[in-house]
Amino acid sequence: MMMRNTLSALALALLFLLPGNLQAQEMDILLRPQAHIEGAYVTLGDLFSGLPVEQEDIAVAHAPQPGQQAVLDYRWLAGIAQRYKVAWRPRTTADQTIVIRDSQTIGMDEISDAIHGALSENGIPAPFAVDMGGETFRIELPVNAPVQLEITGININRRTGRFIADVTTGRGTAQQRTYRMSGRYFPLEQVPVLVDSVQRGDIVRPDQVEMRDVRSDRLQANVLRDPADVIGKEVRRSVNPGEPLLNRDFTAPILVKRGAIVTIRLETPNMSLTARGKALENGSAGDVIRVVNLQSNKTIQVEVTAENDVRAIPAMSQ
Repeated sequence: MMMRNTLSALALALLFLLPGNLQAQEMDILLRPQAHIEGAYVTLGDLFSGLPVEQEDIAVAHAPQPGQQAVLDYRWLAGIAQRYKVAWRPRTTADQTIVIRDSQTIGMDEISDAIHGALSENGIPAPFAVDMGGETFRIELPVNAPVQLEITGININRRTGRFIADVTTGRGTAQQRTYRMSGRYFPLEQVPVLVDSVQRGDIVRPDQVEMRDVRSDRLQANVLRDPADVIGKEVRRSVNPGEPLLNRDFTAPILVKRGAIVTIRLETPNMSLTARGKALENGSAGDVIRVVNLQSNKTIQVEVTAENDVRAIPAMSQ
């Protein structure tokens, strides 16, 4: 009986001892939850830490495309570990590694600039804007690839402004790729815009106006093109900064309001007289309105020159 108990104890000890040794070995090899790589292959060293030096550079899979990522789950990782005799095994079904391929990015701004240059070289007169239709496309290149961008071909419809361009990267190298892209170009026109928000009734100051290039297809027929048509004018409705300005949105400010007491000035080469009057109409600078001379009680016509200030016009007086 004592011998049987002893053998059972030894068997139980061995049962715990063997997994313990295996677990101790596995503790030296750790799974990397995320791996950033630059090359075209995923290596054992990208997936596991604590490997012998001779195993780290063993390629085990193709890398994702530049700028892309791939998720390697516990089954795939367990198979790789078994195949290459890596002392690791998944603890749970949630074990995974996210492999991210690093890249160099060429965005739409750079692509549009290159196409703009090609259009200019093909005789499209400046200034003009290139519209890629809200495209969010971008080119992802390997980190070791030359960042070269060329327009290797372009078709232009000058009647509609449409074009088709061949955009080539890495020309003359193993990483050469060509992308066909389409869009439109639009002539630009300089028009005055506001740099500040204005509200109805505001008078526009010179420092609130600047000239800016705007696509001609976005300009209405009654758009203002001269800053002088905006500065000093009264705003008829709220206008946002950067908007093309329309003639109907502005008016000359009222300098004389109906019923206001005004100073009437009569100036000739030989004399200068002033009198007080009462306005019968509203008037802006340069408007001819009627006022009553409060001294003679006569109605005369005058020209508005400033706020509550008018100039008598003898030939038009009644």
